Amino acid sequence: MIAGIGIDIVKIKRIHEAVKKWDQRFLNRVFTPLEQKYCYARLDPALHLSGRFAVKEAVFKALGTGWRSGVRWTEIEVLNNPQGKPTVTVTGKVKQLMADLSVTEIYVSISHDTDYAIGQVVLEKITNEKSK
Repeated sequence: MIAGIGIDIVKIKRIHEAVKKWDQRFLNRVFTPLEQKYCYARLDPALHLSGRFAVKEAVFKALGTGWRSGVRWTEIEVLNNPQGKPTVTVTGKVKQLMADLSVTEIYVSISHDTDYAIGQVVLEKITNEKSK
C-alpha cells in the first residue's frame, strides 16, 4: 500500500550558485559526506547534487510533514547501489516519521537535463491482510 508520494524539480543553476556562495557550509547542511564524495567524483557535481536535493524535498513531501517536524536534510541520504540505481537511507527524526507511517520501502527515481533535476519518491507501507 502506498503511504505517500512526492516529487520535486530543482533548477541546477540554483544549487550551483548556493555551493558557490556558501561552499562547505551549504554542502554540510544539506548533504552527507558520502553524498558529497559521490557527487564530486562526477564530471558535473552540481547536476548530481541537484538530483539529490530534489529527492530529499520529495521525501519531505511524501511524508506530508515539510519542515514542521524538526527534520534535517542530512537525515536523508541518497546514494546509488552498485548497479547505479538511486537508493534512500533515513536516520533520526525522518526515520521515526517513516516508522510512524509503517513505511517498509522507499522507491526513488532521479532524472536531470541541461537546466533541471527532478526527484520522485514513493513510500510503501505494511498492509494488514485481515483488514482488506
